[in-house]
Amino acid sequence: MGEGMAATDYTFDWTYLFTGEALDAALGGLAFTAGLSVVSLLAGSVVGLFCALVRANNVPVLAQLAYAYTEFFRTTPGLVQLIWIFYALPILLGVELPVISAGVLALTLNSGAVLGEVFRAGITSVGPGQLEAAAVLRFTRLQTISHVILPQAFRHVLPALATTLILLIKESSLLSVIAVPEITYRAQSIVNATFRPLEVYTLLAVMYFVVTYPLSMLSGRLERKLAMV
Repeated sequence: MGEGMAATDYTFDWTYLFTGEALDAALGGLAFTAGLSVVSLLAGSVVGLFCALVRANNVPVLAQLAYAYTEFFRTTPGLVQLIWIFYALPILLGVELPVISAGVLALTLNSGAVLGEVFRAGITSVGPGQLEAAAVLRFTRLQTISHVILPQAFRHVLPALATTLILLIKESSLLSVIAVPEITYRAQSIVNATFRPLEVYTLLAVMYFVVTYPLSMLSGRLERKLAMV
């Protein structure tokens, strides 16, 4: 909006947003955001599962480190974590991180902390009778974890995984701060080129909704289905 222009004087103009150039940029950003979020979810799941296992088994030192990591990343803002990883970590390591690598690392560590608690809850939900049956069958500790604990734990955490993916898709918008070319960053570029912020951000909100709403429905459906089992 121009300087001195009243908000009521603004006239919506959607023409440019549906041209090939703008639409291609928006859809490309959406695809990039989806890929970034899925990669971060998979990596975060590995980190979270590791933390859950070492804490559930009370592995010396590792359990304490996993607890400290989990609490730190769950109780600090994602934006602060991102800025610290992008600007401070290269100073400590002496290696410059590409923006995409820094973004994925930030999302991975953030989601790993959340999923660590989710997996731990899933692991502790396995009844003692199951563990006793594994002992009777003379399963090793590794066999008990891989054949008894993890399959049942994963069933319980499936809804939470869908919810975490939704959070990652939304949190990925923070990466625009360090110029990662996800959908919010591309929307800002379109705003700079067109000076149509309301139209662009309205379309952006709709695109986020179209992607996350089905995931939200899937999460709720999985939760209800598992509750009946």
